[in-house]
Amino acid sequence: MGFSMNKKITKLIKQHEKDIVQLTQELVQTSSVTGEEEMIIKKLKEKFKDFGFDEIIIDSMGNLIGRIGSGKKILAIDGHVDTVEIGDHNLWNFDPLGGKIHNKKIWGRGSCDQKGGLASALYAIKLLEEIGVPENLTVYMVASIQEETFEGMNWQYILEEDKIKPQAVILTEPSNLRISLGHRGRMDIKIQTEGVSSHGANPNEGINAIYKMYPILAEIEEMHEQLPEDPVFGKATIAVTDIKSTSVSLNAIAYSCTIHLDRRLGINDTKESVLKELKELPSVLEAEAQVFLPDYEVKTYCNHSSKVKGYYPAWKMDENELFVKIATKAFEETFNEKSDFIHWKFSTNGVATKGYHNIPTIGFGPGDERFAHTYEEHIPIDHLLKATQFYIFCLLLFAEEYEG
Repeated sequence: MGFSMNKKITKLIKQHEKDIVQLTQELVQTSSVTGEEEMIIKKLKEKFKDFGFDEIIIDSMGNLIGRIGSGKKILAIDGHVDTVEIGDHNLWNFDPLGGKIHNKKIWGRGSCDQKGGLASALYAIKLLEEIGVPENLTVYMVASIQEETFEGMNWQYILEEDKIKPQAVILTEPSNLRISLGHRGRMDIKIQTEGVSSHGANPNEGINAIYKMYPILAEIEEMHEQLPEDPVFGKATIAVTDIKSTSVSLNAIAYSCTIHLDRRLGINDTKESVLKELKELPSVLEAEAQVFLPDYEVKTYCNHSSKVKGYYPAWKMDENELFVKIATKAFEETFNEKSDFIHWKFSTNGVATKGYHNIPTIGFGPGDERFAHTYEEHIPIDHLLKATQFYIFCLLLFAEEYEG
């Protein structure tokens, strides 16, 4: 990239340090629990206007999309705006919506997951405009919604309905300033047994659906121990996370019982293979139980409705892929050291961009994922600045070197 460009970028970021910090604070101070993102989307739309984006839209689902440039090399940067709930205010050391600076860190809900990454990416685009957007480059900045509950649903819509087709995607989720090359997938699965209702005083006259579920629970616990080890992501897992029964009253035998399973997927697990292994369990066959993916009806803040199946495929990038090599060069320009790689423990919008649509995708963001969703959520200010620098280098190198 050259010493003079590196020096120029470093100087620009230093000049805008207070602005990057202030934007992160403003975003933390704007509550945006999943399903309630309207206020932060409106705030960011005004920021997009101030930063001179060539095109700005809020799509029918409610995602905010800004574009700069009109070149043939198309890169998208994603940052989701929604957060989990604040929880118990008394367990926070700082106001969760305060965005307070303490020990050179910004504290509050969403600071790490992942408003800091969004602020850094937005300023990277602004500073790229000051440097000069390469003529061959198009950049989409996406402030996506509903990621915390139905990751990838947003990008499924962007790719399939908005018809935006990037050649590569950067996810700005927290990675502790390391390049993430993917993560495990996950599935939501239901297993349901049927019984026959009777009065609780006469249990032998009915068939208890809860008792029919018991052998299935035991066999799933055994299955967890036997699931294979993935060489990249580690062990696949399965866990029962909910159980419900249905009866006409508490004094009646349950005629239905349903369990919810959280199944974490390796790279070779498919929807079909996972359902098949459950349907073929002896206890499931004996009980004549139903095994199925639940349907979710999701309504966004702008009353857009979508139907979602609970399947989120695993994805990973190879270190030798061109986009990973570009990201690696950007890392070396930023940190003056060799990059190593991680794979996230959590799930991201990459299930759509790479998992479903096979678009080259990497993750890189400020903040440590260990503090996401916790009462100690925070983001170091120096992470914000380094992430901004990385994104600028990545954009410039993509324009120079990507061949798609």
